[in-house]
Amino acid sequence: MAQEVSSIVCKNCAARLAKWVYEQHWWFRLIREPLLLGMRTLAWWHGIDARKHVVRNKECRGCIRFMKNELEEKSAFFRFLNKVIGKRVNKLRDSLLSEQKLVEAKHYAQEAMGQKGSTDV
Repeated sequence: MAQEVSSIVCKNCAARLAKWVYEQHWWFRLIREPLLLGMRTLAWWHGIDARKHVVRNKECRGCIRFMKNELEEKSAFFRFLNKVIGKRVNKLRDSLLSEQKLVEAKHYAQEAMGQKGSTDV
């Protein structure tokens, strides 16, 4: 029996954004990596495996987007922390990148998710 492709829709490629920020700002790892460790710990606690999601693009396998979506559903603690910290970290990350890189990450996510006709930017 074939598995269905995940219904989660990505708006931008978090992995690419993080890679680009890490290349330009070494210190951003000191902020992001402890947060990722916390997310992975909460995911483990709630029995979440981001790698189980079937994806169209092999680079998307195990993406934190899947973990975040499931944590949003299963963990009130995560929802609280994401509301308080997540938006600030994303805003900081985005402020460290050019508009071109942000647009490129959006387009890549749309292509990876099979939404080539989408023009939301």
